[in-house]
Amino acid sequence: MARNIRSKALQQIAALSASNPAASFDQSDLDKLCRVSVKQDGPSSPSSVPPAGPDVWRIPMTIKEYEVLLALCKAAPSLTTAQSAQKLTRHLVPYLMDSHSQAFALSPFSREVEPSPTESLSYHVTAALLALGIRHATHVQQEVSDSIWAFLNACAHATQILTEANYEGPAALDDAIRTATITVALLGFLDAACAQADFWKSGGRLSLIERLRDLLSPPFLVAVETAFSIIRNSHSHDRYAKEWRRWLRHYDEVGRPLGALLLQRSFMRLLVAATSLLVAEPEALRSTHVLDILMSGDGLRQPLSDKSGDADSRSVEIYATVAMDQMNDLESSADFDSLSPAKQRLAFAVKGAALISYLNAATLNEEVADGDVLMPWLEDTLGDSSSMVDEDLASIVLKSMALLCRIIPSYAANVSRLLPRFIVQGGYRSQTVTVASKCLAFVLQMLSKDAVITTLYTLGNVLSPGGERSTANGIGGETRNDTLEVYGNKQSAGSAISLQLSGEEESSAVQGNVVQAICEIAGICKDVKITGLAQSMLAQKIVRLSSPLDARIITGAATLAISGSQSEFRNLLKHYAALAHNAVVENREGISLAIMRARNYLACNINRDSPLYSIYLEHLLDGIISKGDAHGLPSQSAKESDMELAAREIAQLLQPLALFMSTNANDIGFGGEADDDTYSMLRDSWFNIVVHGFTPSTDRGKRYSDELRVMAIYSPPLVLDSRGEQDESDIELNPILRRGESSDRESLQKKYLSELIPSRAGEIKALSYRKVIFLNAAYLVESLRADAGDCTKALSYFNEPSMRRGEVSRTMDGIMDAVMTRYLKRALGGSNPTFSAQYAAGQLARIFCACCHRIDRVQQAAFGCADRIIRDIPSALCQRSSLFALLELLSLMWTSCLEAETDRYEPRTIFKSSRGNVTVELSHDYQFRHLTLERLHRKAKEWLTGAVNTAPADVKGLLQTYLSEFDDDASYGHMSLGRSFAVDIGSAIPSTDQRLSLLNMLGDYRINTASDFMAQYTKRQEYRYSEALPDRSLEWQGFMRPDKATSSLPSVTSDSADAITALAQIEKRVLSRKATPLTDVRDILRRAAALLCRSTNDECSIVHYLVSIPFGIFTKQSIKLGVSLWLGVINENPRMEPRILAEIAQQWEFSIQKRLGLFSPTICNPDPFFLKEEFAPSDAASVAKRKQLVHNVLAPHTRLLQFFASHYNATRLGNPDTQQVFLRLLEVTLTAMKLSHPHPMAREIRFQTVLFGLRVLATSTTMGTTAQWRLKDLVLSAGLSWFSAPPCWSFGSNVLQLKTEITLISDVLVALKTTATVGAQTVGKKSLAPKERLLQLLLENEQSRLTVWVQPLGEPLKTPHHLVPQTNTNKNLVEAAIFPLIRIAWLESPSLAVHLASRFPYPRVKQEVRWLLLNFPAKAIKEPEAVATLVDGSLPEDVSFQLKYLLFWAPVNPITSITFFLPAYRNHPYLIQYAMRALESHSVDVTFFYVPQIVQTLRYDALGYVERYILETAQFSQLFAHQIIWNMKANAYKDEDATIPDAIKPTLDKVMGHMIDSFSTVDREFYEREFAFFDEVTSISGKLKPFIKKSKPEKKQKIEEELRNIKVEVGVYLPSNPDGVVIGIDRKSGKPLQSHAKAPFMATFRIQKSLGGAEETEDMIEESEAGNDDAAKANTIEVWQSAIFKVGDDCRQDVLALQMIAAFRGIFQTVGLDVFVFPYRVTATAPGCGVIDVLPNSISRDMLGREAVNGLYDYFVSKYGNEDSLRFQQARNNFVKSMAAYSVISFLLQFKDRHNGNIMIDDAGHILHIDFGFCFDIAPGGIKFERAPFKLTSEMLAVMGGSPDHQSFKWFEELCIKAFLASRQYTEKLSQIVLLMMDSGLPCFKPESVKHFKERFVLDKSEREAADFMKDLIKKSYASYSTGLYDQFQLLTNGIPY
Repeated sequence: MARNIRSKALQQIAALSASNPAASFDQSDLDKLCRVSVKQDGPSSPSSVPPAGPDVWRIPMTIKEYEVLLALCKAAPSLTTAQSAQKLTRHLVPYLMDSHSQAFALSPFSREVEPSPTESLSYHVTAALLALGIRHATHVQQEVSDSIWAFLNACAHATQILTEANYEGPAALDDAIRTATITVALLGFLDAACAQADFWKSGGRLSLIERLRDLLSPPFLVAVETAFSIIRNSHSHDRYAKEWRRWLRHYDEVGRPLGALLLQRSFMRLLVAATSLLVAEPEALRSTHVLDILMSGDGLRQPLSDKSGDADSRSVEIYATVAMDQMNDLESSADFDSLSPAKQRLAFAVKGAALISYLNAATLNEEVADGDVLMPWLEDTLGDSSSMVDEDLASIVLKSMALLCRIIPSYAANVSRLLPRFIVQGGYRSQTVTVASKCLAFVLQMLSKDAVITTLYTLGNVLSPGGERSTANGIGGETRNDTLEVYGNKQSAGSAISLQLSGEEESSAVQGNVVQAICEIAGICKDVKITGLAQSMLAQKIVRLSSPLDARIITGAATLAISGSQSEFRNLLKHYAALAHNAVVENREGISLAIMRARNYLACNINRDSPLYSIYLEHLLDGIISKGDAHGLPSQSAKESDMELAAREIAQLLQPLALFMSTNANDIGFGGEADDDTYSMLRDSWFNIVVHGFTPSTDRGKRYSDELRVMAIYSPPLVLDSRGEQDESDIELNPILRRGESSDRESLQKKYLSELIPSRAGEIKALSYRKVIFLNAAYLVESLRADAGDCTKALSYFNEPSMRRGEVSRTMDGIMDAVMTRYLKRALGGSNPTFSAQYAAGQLARIFCACCHRIDRVQQAAFGCADRIIRDIPSALCQRSSLFALLELLSLMWTSCLEAETDRYEPRTIFKSSRGNVTVELSHDYQFRHLTLERLHRKAKEWLTGAVNTAPADVKGLLQTYLSEFDDDASYGHMSLGRSFAVDIGSAIPSTDQRLSLLNMLGDYRINTASDFMAQYTKRQEYRYSEALPDRSLEWQGFMRPDKATSSLPSVTSDSADAITALAQIEKRVLSRKATPLTDVRDILRRAAALLCRSTNDECSIVHYLVSIPFGIFTKQSIKLGVSLWLGVINENPRMEPRILAEIAQQWEFSIQKRLGLFSPTICNPDPFFLKEEFAPSDAASVAKRKQLVHNVLAPHTRLLQFFASHYNATRLGNPDTQQVFLRLLEVTLTAMKLSHPHPMAREIRFQTVLFGLRVLATSTTMGTTAQWRLKDLVLSAGLSWFSAPPCWSFGSNVLQLKTEITLISDVLVALKTTATVGAQTVGKKSLAPKERLLQLLLENEQSRLTVWVQPLGEPLKTPHHLVPQTNTNKNLVEAAIFPLIRIAWLESPSLAVHLASRFPYPRVKQEVRWLLLNFPAKAIKEPEAVATLVDGSLPEDVSFQLKYLLFWAPVNPITSITFFLPAYRNHPYLIQYAMRALESHSVDVTFFYVPQIVQTLRYDALGYVERYILETAQFSQLFAHQIIWNMKANAYKDEDATIPDAIKPTLDKVMGHMIDSFSTVDREFYEREFAFFDEVTSISGKLKPFIKKSKPEKKQKIEEELRNIKVEVGVYLPSNPDGVVIGIDRKSGKPLQSHAKAPFMATFRIQKSLGGAEETEDMIEESEAGNDDAAKANTIEVWQSAIFKVGDDCRQDVLALQMIAAFRGIFQTVGLDVFVFPYRVTATAPGCGVIDVLPNSISRDMLGREAVNGLYDYFVSKYGNEDSLRFQQARNNFVKSMAAYSVISFLLQFKDRHNGNIMIDDAGHILHIDFGFCFDIAPGGIKFERAPFKLTSEMLAVMGGSPDHQSFKWFEELCIKAFLASRQYTEKLSQIVLLMMDSGLPCFKPESVKHFKERFVLDKSEREAADFMKDLIKKSYASYSTGLYDQFQLLTNGIPY
């Protein structure tokens, strides 16, 4: 044992040393080993011959030297350097030279060397040298080659001398020993050369074979036999003689008798290797037999490659001759039968090698190696039963025959007859028959398919009665066997005498061989028809013969089925089912066992990708489900017997199903995603298994427990999570659960269940039969699963609705408890590693996830399970997986609750943590989330307190690991409940600490171990991140200076220089915007900071880079990293503080100059009417994206400002220079803020800056009075600059952000009071008191507005009492306070004064602002909103000279500019020119939206400006021109039939004519193509009129006929979809629509659209963030779009209504309001004609009623699941958002006719409104049934929670109010859209329509009053009787259900 350990240790040392490329040979362990094994002097010359005498020539090798040499040899292939290879080669060569004469010191340990020391030495040394020569060919190959030739020459010289010896007399024994030594050495050499024959090129191999052939001459072989005979018969007491006799016996025992035959076998193996390398690649030969390579064709030698296999005819002839001579020698030698079994095997191996070699030669050159010579050898051997008994020889013969047929195809027919004879003879092993079958199939492939079929029928006849003796078609004769493997040492275990079979036994064996052959042939042919034929043949033989043969056929058919067709596979499975049934009925165990084996084979060999997978799975499951439906049998006894029979049949399927499920573990159940059908069948299978008595308490269940356990492991639970979405249980409806139902069986099943759960016996008695079966099945599956190590799946059963209450729920509790008991029992047993603490921790982590389940009942069960595991296995919580999962769940739950504040109306449902490896799905109900968090936190404290008491050091260590691995990425990532909780628990004093726990309390102080906990944590962090500190200088070099010598010693100077170089390169990359991973930057900067911490020099450059690089990247992460490092350096090395702070201030100033962050122009918040309006659904994703982009822009400055505020307070009374830095920084910042663009999300940082300025002003000790006045003036101006823009709400639904801003404004107001005395007196400077008062009023107003937004329903704001906004609500007092300050505002900024009128909408304020504009218009020309104040709805008389400034005034939005063409403005030239300039300043994409209004202004275009604008715009936008033309056509007549011209018609015709005439040739062709295409489509309506009275199918046929005639021209589009090109028409999509006298229809088109449509602001921000100007390539998508074509219906009113909805959409998107509208497109194209886009994936409420859905709530439940389902909650959320938006719009636009036919529901749950024929001031029939502000019915309320107190309804109210408040700000612009259409003749207008429209915005009310007004409207709408009355009216008049 010790010697073996020493040998392995030496080999390991040598291997490690050889594989180390860095170490030189002279300094390595290899050199030491070589010195230990220095070759001693001996007979090493090639010509030397050992002298006579035993003591003279023997220089024994010790076992120690041998072991070292062996270690060196085995390490040789691993050497990587040529130098080492050369040295080792020189060391090993002498050993090879002497191996044929080497003696060994006698030792007991040498006897352990296999097979003998001499052969082992020769083999390993040769193998090592050859490996070195192959790997290092250039350097050592020649030396190795020379040494091998020298060795062979030495052997030849020695054998010549020994051959001449007469082996008589006293020297005979010595001569014999010398001969034996040479022989054994040659054996080792030959085996090594054979394994690495590719060392030589083809010529070298040929020379080697010739040399060895001469060496192994007949005289030498005779001498060898003589020598071994002498040794074997010697009685000498010489030690060496005795040792050799022992080795001879050993060789005999291992089946390798020493002699000439063994030597010949090794030589012939080398011959096989040499010839094989001529036909195949070396790599292929190492793993595959050459014959298999030749048959498959994979791995054949490529011609002209290195060491090319190309051989001339001479070399092939020599190889063939050697093989032929060997065969002739074997033929002429002694009879094989006279040889011993071992020698017989050697002779067979020699023969096999000769056959292979000759076949290789024939493959290379058929003329040299004649196949006619080879075939007789093969036929003779095939006919020799004693030879064919050897499996290897049989395999060689059979494969050689098949390959020879490919060389000489004429042999194929004969071989196809010989091989079947061989197969049917019997007496051969299955492996031999398999090879024969494959070879037969190989040969048959060369023949016709008919030959294959004939052979199959021939073999099939043998299976017929008496067929085993038939010789039909020439079959008959004898068969034999053999063994050979060229590259291995596989030994046969068979006997030389074959077992002769007779009678039934022989018949069965033969028939079994035939079945096997048929299967192999069909399988290899891979022809579906052949496979089908073989299957049908075998199927016909079943039950006709003996049971064993039936079994062979059954299992054989299974192998064929894998490659057969699906239909044949189904037939086979049906056949198996029938056979299995009969076998069970007739009790034929053999057949039953065979069918099970066949099914098992299929289960193990059919994978998920196979087309047979689903068929087989269905067969197995259906086989179980279909058994035993004995309901209604005439007698109880018959029923019981049938149930017993069914149970036995089910038992036959359990093992195959278990194997199939385990083989495909990733595709069934919880291993993957089981589809619904598969899951249902699995579930029903378990139910039927239980019905038939397979339960834990029955003998049947115990017998098949292993199979059932495997099935349970890979089965999903019998209740999935999705069951939680259903309202009703399906247990009572499942027919499988009713099987076998009877009073006796019900009692029996209840008894079984009661025995398993005795604590619930009372509840079980009250259960129905079906529920008992279900619960028994649940117990069976989950208890078996628990036995396998998983107890968590049982929790999913509580998703089942019936499991949440009553007896079933309590019984399920009992099952859950029993499952846990079984699991804990196995776990506490400690015998199975699957139940170790680590695995239990994994289970616990999954249970923790269930503790956060969205269903309360699941939570309750999960908490109970967690309690039990932690109580019984406390170490389960002391593992990383469970502890981290619990802490991460706390953080996730806290985050989910935080979302109520950060993103109120779009709650996330899925929360994941990769660190804890947990995922939870949560309800939208924030109250339930809070409850869940409270429960989890309470239990977590209890659990972890116990864990700390149990294992305080380990748990606290894990907590420290958890804290150290935290990564802050989220917006509120710096707050984590899990981390806070970890610190609390880690700081607790364990109750098991007797000393600390007994400390007395000192007052109210709660002492803990926090200091020790954090000290350990800090120490851990030191060694976690200190890996690179020792090699600081080398790090810098490695990063930036790889060419510098690495041997230089680190120093402070080199540290600094290297750091500067590295940092300069990083800064260069950052500033050039090259991709630089933040992780790399972080590592470099951390090291730079570490250098600064310990440096005593100034290090100015490093300080610069430490600050400039984070600023260069300028992201939230980089600035956060920078602040951390700056503070670290300042705290560790305070002398660096001034330099760092100055550098930060300078970089801040640079960021202002570069207009980054807060000062970026990209964060502007433009008026929605300046942007492109879209007819598309609300896009919440783009809002979220824009919000994130703005956040990313602002975040760096926000983080820096926090740093400034903190650091200023920390250094306030310190260095005066530091204060000067802050003052300079404030001055620059406040000045720049006056010019920065406001955005709702920038409100916080702007007022934080103001607050910081005020606090510096209040506390600075270095400023004089003038400086204070100046700073305060800057602060006030910066604060007022926020109000120089229109009032804005928040952006998004971040309530926490709003609360922060409200609190911040309170802090600013307090700070203003604190600094009220500064600048209050007029000493040399004007007083700042009025300016301060103005800011105070504006701040109070802003605070009031934001308070309404954050609490729209009027609930009190939850903020500290001193921060509750105290605003003056008395309008008169506010007006009196603000009025004197208007001129102060004007002096500060005219824009500020202009927007005062919108913030304080009092008449006196507006009048004063207007007076200022009249008197000082030039000062306000940069403020477009001032124009509306100057000329409000008309041209006042007091406006005159001021209008000339309009030539320079900033342009207003498009809709306002269009209104200046109205008569009220009297065509004033300045106004008209201003309007034209404003229109032209906007992109055509923006003005495109206002085409209807532009066309209407032609009525008043006396000066032709509008016409000019239209014509000029049409020149560069064909889409604009086409829309104008269609709109002009639609407005040319007053009536739908185009009989009453409108007064504007001549103007329209004239402009249309001029426009068309101005088209270029290309534009005109496009125009003609487009209008021709559209006219062709709309003409279908006219062609339908004759079919109006006909049936719908006839109309549809006519539409489709016309659609087929339409040709889609290039570039054409639908008028309603100008942003997409029509590329095809669905010719079968035509659908006639309901109409009494008109013929509208619907068709579907294929539209290609561009994916670009991001809004302008978003594009600007993205381009700024990307830092490049490259335009993104627009992608395109193709969609189907359905459109309705109407003729005879005026669509212009729908156009206006949807235009207004689109405008509201833009307003909502601008404030980030999370509501939904879908302004679909409608285009009026001619009088009474139009195109209407069909809303995709939606259905009308009317259609729901017709489909017998009881109500909207029922529809939601049926479509999305119950209220617990996430799909329902998301759909309800979508409903709320869309309901809120449409409710507000419906009220403002006064939509009437809101019956259920005009209300749609889309697939996502949004409510959508269509058909706006009645709006503004008209109602259907003039009867105002609908007096409610908007439609809000009880069914709508039911969907939104069913109660005004429900969270969803409150969200609806809040969103309604916010939508209303957001819209009020744009009342004027919205009314302008309507105003411009007043003269269009639309029936919806009355003279007072615009006035009424404005009144509905209640502009005279404050924001709080407006919010209360909308809240009252909601209340009135719900309580309205008129809504239901109108629905009844529609039911009676139009049959529209409600």
